[in-house]
Amino acid sequence: MKKVLFSIILTSTAILSYAIERDFNIQFKIKGMENQEAILAYNYGEKKFIADTIKFDQTGTGAIKGKKSLEDGTYLLAFPSLNLNSFEFIIRETAFQLSTDTFNMPQNMVVKGSVENQVMYDDLKKTITVGKQVDSLNSVIHNEELSEKVREEAESKLEKLSTDFTKGREASIEKNPNALYNKILNALRDVPMKSKPDEEGTAAPDNFAYNYFINHYWDNIDFTDVALIKSPVVIPRVLRFFEQIYQQPDSINSAIDILLSKAAVNDESFKILSSEIINKYAKSNIMGQEAIYVHMLDKYYLTGKAPWVDQETLGKMKERADALRPTLLGKKAPDITVYDLDNRPINFYQAIDKNNYTILAFWNSECSHCKKEIPELMKVWNDSLRNQFNVGVFSISTEVEKEHVVKFIEENHMNQGFTNGYDPTGRSNFRKLYDILSTPVVIILDKDKKIIAKKVAVKDITYVISTHQEFHNQKAKANNTEPK
Repeated sequence: MKKVLFSIILTSTAILSYAIERDFNIQFKIKGMENQEAILAYNYGEKKFIADTIKFDQTGTGAIKGKKSLEDGTYLLAFPSLNLNSFEFIIRETAFQLSTDTFNMPQNMVVKGSVENQVMYDDLKKTITVGKQVDSLNSVIHNEELSEKVREEAESKLEKLSTDFTKGREASIEKNPNALYNKILNALRDVPMKSKPDEEGTAAPDNFAYNYFINHYWDNIDFTDVALIKSPVVIPRVLRFFEQIYQQPDSINSAIDILLSKAAVNDESFKILSSEIINKYAKSNIMGQEAIYVHMLDKYYLTGKAPWVDQETLGKMKERADALRPTLLGKKAPDITVYDLDNRPINFYQAIDKNNYTILAFWNSECSHCKKEIPELMKVWNDSLRNQFNVGVFSISTEVEKEHVVKFIEENHMNQGFTNGYDPTGRSNFRKLYDILSTPVVIILDKDKKIIAKKVAVKDITYVISTHQEFHNQKAKANNTEPK
């Protein structure tokens, strides 16, 4: 038995609303659940949603009967009277019977009329039995009071037990390859990796092993089976995959395209996975990953490949992508004009033209975080950045009240080296071009005015610039040129 965290369970009408009604006759007979109630829930990735409640009569019998909008997939019955202890089952067939007791639900489960659930419970029971044997053998292996011979014999038995269990599971998968439980087991198996091509004598191209991993990670997943995609295995596996690959946006975008090309064999699978991916990167706070959200919008959502999203929502998503687009990493920073404290125009490009690096800092005198970060920026700049890397600072207040701007600049000695500007008319387009929704915002540019980092904490600026400079020097050395 296992407990389910129902704090994340919500009503399921939105997700089940498109399910086709079918006639069901699924019987549950559970000793110890007489005159009780159970919660029927279904899996959507690692989340669980309530689908219905089931009442058990005086004989401990409950049922899913009649026309119901229940899709194929993995479900569970959870029992409030047993602290939400539960057992899982599969809906593919629409008529079958499950019988057990509250003492040991999985081990005592009897399945009638369901190949899907028989496959699952045969494996679960075997897993429980083998698990107990493994624990027993491990206790012998780690008992230093026993002779070495006894422990070696236990290790040999453990190895054989593991081999036999794996072979038995593989035989079950081969016998019932279309059973959902077996597809789930198969999806959990790692695809064997390759470090070189199969052809004898063929040299492996650069990044062969990595590219093989990217392209074949999905080989054990049947994207045509929506029930598998919604299971607790595939969505988490997909999301974890994107944490394992190179974390540059271009690498992630390329991997997304490979995955979604495979998922496109089924419209619902494509919808599920593309939605999960875009939600992941829409919420990401990792620098540079906004480029992934923009890529998803440009390639899939704004090209008619996401018909499930209404036009109003698409319009808002496009607005957000357009706001992010000008300041994606690697792009040349947009030119802007603000005003100095004498209300004379300052052109951004002209003011930073002689810098090797430029820190563009947006701030507001009433922002508590700015009151901490801006003085720290002045200190770091004075201590190392200005002389070691020829870094300039272009600071812009988001306020229009001159007295507030002047006071903040003077209090923090920003007039001793920073180029300071503000927008007395409130009409400058820097807010839109640089997506300034809050402050402070720190952006770092190289000599060519390209954005190398954004939304950087002041404590990290020196590391970012020194790392970039080291890379630049190594590249120049490799090309036999002098670094700029």
